[in-house]
Amino acid sequence: MAINFPLISIPLYYALAVYPHGHAISISTKGDPAKHDNRNPKSTTLIEKTKQRLSPQDFAAYERAESCHRNALENMPLFVAGIFAGLLAEKEAGRDLGTSLFAASWLVVRTLYTINYINTASIKWSYARSALYFIGTFLCFGMIGRAALVLA
Repeated sequence: MAINFPLISIPLYYALAVYPHGHAISISTKGDPAKHDNRNPKSTTLIEKTKQRLSPQDFAAYERAESCHRNALENMPLFVAGIFAGLLAEKEAGRDLGTSLFAASWLVVRTLYTINYINTASIKWSYARSALYFIGTFLCFGMIGRAALVLA
């Protein structure tokens, strides 16, 4: 039984998107998840307590991980739209338009983006992260554009 890679790439990407949040919790609790107060995890009170408990470097790493998580979730609709547009266009056209390649490329680019975001504290490497962001965005626009041409 074959699996539809573009469809399975959606939950794979979701797992990648959630990872930085877990990483942030690990930073904020110094590896002891029992110390995480999950009653209101987005509260300003919790963030202030975390800031007081951590060194400036650790708090910056915590913030980067949470920002990476939010960015991944913000980009998920564009990725999912690209997947479904590509699959629909491939079905209509009766030929491969590269949806599997798009999905694989997106996952690679976003994995590199996530690694960079979590680990980069320098301005120099933040430019690489921005480049990866735009590469991913252009991959999505390209897939949606190809689908739009086929479905026109």
